[in-house]
Amino acid sequence: MAGTTLVFTVCTAEQYPFAQVLAKSLPNDITFKAGIIGASKLADAAIVKLEDLPYAEIAEMQKRYDPNALVHASKAFYADYFLQPEQVERVIYFDSTTLVLDLAAVLRKAAEYAVVLTPRLTRKFGQSAYGDEKMFLNTGMYDNGFFVISKSPDAFHFLKWWQQRLTDRAYFDLCSGMNLDQLWLNYVPILFENSCICKNTGWNVGLHNLHERVLTYQNNQWLVNQRETLAFFNFKECLDDRADIQKMIQQSGATTLVNAYKAKVKHNGTIPSVFSLRNVLNPAESAWREGLKKRLKSIVDAISYFPIYHKITK
Repeated sequence: MAGTTLVFTVCTAEQYPFAQVLAKSLPNDITFKAGIIGASKLADAAIVKLEDLPYAEIAEMQKRYDPNALVHASKAFYADYFLQPEQVERVIYFDSTTLVLDLAAVLRKAAEYAVVLTPRLTRKFGQSAYGDEKMFLNTGMYDNGFFVISKSPDAFHFLKWWQQRLTDRAYFDLCSGMNLDQLWLNYVPILFENSCICKNTGWNVGLHNLHERVLTYQNNQWLVNQRETLAFFNFKECLDDRADIQKMIQQSGATTLVNAYKAKVKHNGTIPSVFSLRNVLNPAESAWREGLKKRLKSIVDAISYFPIYHKITK
C-alpha cells in the first residue's frame, strides 16, 4: 500500500524549511513532493514549481493572486498532477507545517474512500480562545491543511470541480464568501460520493481545535484525550509567541511538542512566516495602542465612579 501513495505539500520557497521537516517525518518508502510557489533557487528532486504544471489556468492565477493565495489555490492542480502517473493510487496533502507521527492510520482510512477530509471541530461548543461557532461557520467547517484523494472517477470529478472554483475564487475575503480554498470544502459531503469526514481526534490537531483536545505523552507516544494516538499535528498557528496563543498551547499539554517542532525547523534555518487565520482575524496590537486603550479605559472608569455622574444618572 505504501509504495502507491504520494505525499505532497505546497509552500513558498521561504517556507521550504517546514517542508523539509514534514518530509523527514514520513516513512522512508513514501514518495514526497513539494510544490513551490514563486521564484526559487532551491535544488531538490522533490520540488515541483508551479509554472511547470501543465494547466492553462496557472498563468492567469499567477497574475491574479499573491503568493499566499497561490499556495492555497494551486493545491487542487498539484493533487491532480501528482495523481496522474499510473503507479500512484492516492495522494495525501499535508500543510508544510505538519509533523506526521502515524501515517499508517491515515493510509488505512485512505484505502476506503475517494476523498478524505477532517472537520475543524468534532463537538459542539459555545466559545473558545480561538473563536466562537460563528467564526467556524464563516471560515469553513473542514480543514484545508489536509486531504486524501484516491484515484477514481469520483476523485477526478471533485478535483476538476475544485480547480474551476480556485482559478478565480480563492481570495481571502470573508465578506464575499471566500476563505482561500477552505470554504469550498463545505460542499464535499453533499456533492461527492464516496467521501469521508474523519472525526478521529488524533488527526489534524492544531490551534483551532486545541480547546477540545488534551495531549499527553505516555509509553513513548502522544495521545489525544487519553484515547486516540496522535497521527499528525499542524503547527501553522502555533508558531506565534503571543501570550494568548502560548496559553492555549500550554493548557492543551502541547508545549513540549510545539517547542520540539520549532527546534526541528530552526535546524533548517529561521522559522518562516506563514498564514494564520486567527492572527488575521485577531491582529496583535502595538504596545502603544494597547497602552492607549488602557489609559482610555481608566478615564472611562474614573468617570463612571465620579460622584456627580452618579447623581445625574440616578
